[in-house]
Amino acid sequence: DIYADEGISGTNTKNRTHFNRMIQDARNGKLDLILVKSISRFARNTLDLLKYVRELKSLGVAVFFERENINTLDTTGEVLLTILSSLAQDESRNISENSRWGILRGFQNGKVFCNTTRFLGYDKDEHGELVINEPEAEIVRRIYEEYLDGKSYQAIARGLMRDHIKTVTGGDTWWDSSITLILTNEKYYGALLQQKTVTV
Repeated sequence: DIYADEGISGTNTKNRTHFNRMIQDARNGKLDLILVKSISRFARNTLDLLKYVRELKSLGVAVFFERENINTLDTTGEVLLTILSSLAQDESRNISENSRWGILRGFQNGKVFCNTTRFLGYDKDEHGELVINEPEAEIVRRIYEEYLDGKSYQAIARGLMRDHIKTVTGGDTWWDSSITLILTNEKYYGALLQQKTVTV
């Protein structure tokens, strides 16, 4: 089989469904050799890499890293793996730090970091600046006006569905939680608040 988790970081294994399926297949005796393009494709965390390589080795499953030309069943395999996986882990950390630096510089220069794919009433122009999407903005104004007139979140949602107004994703169902998010989104009064969440 081919086990490929596209677009998912190799820094940990939690969200790597195909990687975890591969390990389970090895535990179930379905594999005797795993071919990997390079160490960084297998894992960018030295502890994870050694843990899984050792487990696979104990199951009699070899992992062959093509770029580095390492077979884990060879005696010299683990020493080389430890050194090279440390380099892969460090490379991943450098990429992360460089990305963070770029984002922080963007904040300082007033660059807009705002995804408009699920942001009702706004699009981005060719310069990456927010521009009002007038048809969608009408829906936003209606929501705010109805709330100021004393309507509940549920009543606003029911009214939008009654009038067959589509959601930002093109759906038919408006939830009161969606109305809450729109009414509490600081971007609608002109403030772009960044770093509201953090990924450790």
